[in-house]
Amino acid sequence: QQTLCTNIETGSPRGGRPKADSERIFTRNDLVCTVTPTPTVLTPCTTAGAVITRPTGTADFGSTFKNFAAFGQGELNLSDRLRVLVGLRYTNDDLSVFHQRVTALTGPGIQPSFGPFNASTSNDNVSGRLGVQYDVSSDVKAYATYARGYKGPAYNIFYNLTATGTNVIEAETADSYELGLKNTLLDGRMTLNLAAYYAKYENFQANNPDIVAGVLVTRFTNAGTVSTRGAELDMAFRPMADLNISGGLAYTDAKIDQFKLPTNGVITGVVPSGTSLPYAPKWKGSLGADYRWRTGGAFDWTLGVQGSYQTKQISQLDASAAIRQATTIKGYGIVDLTFGMIEANDKYRVLVQVKNLFDESFASAITSGGPGGSYRYIIPREADRYYGVTLRANF
Repeated sequence: QQTLCTNIETGSPRGGRPKADSERIFTRNDLVCTVTPTPTVLTPCTTAGAVITRPTGTADFGSTFKNFAAFGQGELNLSDRLRVLVGLRYTNDDLSVFHQRVTALTGPGIQPSFGPFNASTSNDNVSGRLGVQYDVSSDVKAYATYARGYKGPAYNIFYNLTATGTNVIEAETADSYELGLKNTLLDGRMTLNLAAYYAKYENFQANNPDIVAGVLVTRFTNAGTVSTRGAELDMAFRPMADLNISGGLAYTDAKIDQFKLPTNGVITGVVPSGTSLPYAPKWKGSLGADYRWRTGGAFDWTLGVQGSYQTKQISQLDASAAIRQATTIKGYGIVDLTFGMIEANDKYRVLVQVKNLFDESFASAITSGGPGGSYRYIIPREADRYYGVTLRANF
């Protein structure tokens, strides 16, 4: 398969509306061999009697996006301790797309000819932020905020586009609330921040898995109404000179409140209410420490350790409970270690790092659509123990 991509970013030199143009020409070529009777084992195309065909198709697709925004933020001091924050933003989005696919012969991953398809949409939005801050004391600050968020409309434009995927993806809006405390304790040796939040999203834009021409694709869609709530804690502590401890803990409950029903009345693809959102573990935490041993000589020594852990999370948002279960990433923890030498005046540092010290294996994503109904595991580099050396010099 051959791909030619062209992306053009333009903007008016006089400060007019920013504009982004993109175009992609994608050709997919297949080699298909058929043997009669159908073999039960892997058979090369050079087998006598094999019929060879060469399906091919080329798609030309792209978009033009224009955006205009005006925004401002101000702070009003009601007293020495109490202040109000106000922010307002106006946004105008103008989006147009085009697509045409010419297929000489259909085959695996190649749909019949489609198009030309052209569509456009525009949207105006007013969003903003309102907050209150109060200094409980010189070391404790409390705050409460409300924010209205916005994400503009979109279209699905990809190689195997068909008529069922040409609808506009409506703009997403969010209402979020947050309460928090920022604390400086122990004569400035510790900072401890606490926050609790709730957010509700309407017309939530999500990637929905789908099989097109035998290939798994992720189609952008309005999933419906979702919400997330939780609490966070982060801390930095210096109990003694040259010893630093930091960490954080977060609890998140992110779920679907009401999945948007298809307009055709078919509900087989509807994700049940209460289903957890993908890549949203309930618990996530980290704890680290580093110490610098000052020798009094030309070089000091340093030792650091950093650990992190997160509970299980769904990788693929799917209507099927079996697929959600099969694509769930199990909880895992990672420990990193750093050891090094530091020049006494911080001019040079040589650090030896061990990432994933205990060689904990995990997947960053799991998706369906593999050969024979199998699942694909995306394994990051961090899923294996590895080593590195870092040299830093300050001038």
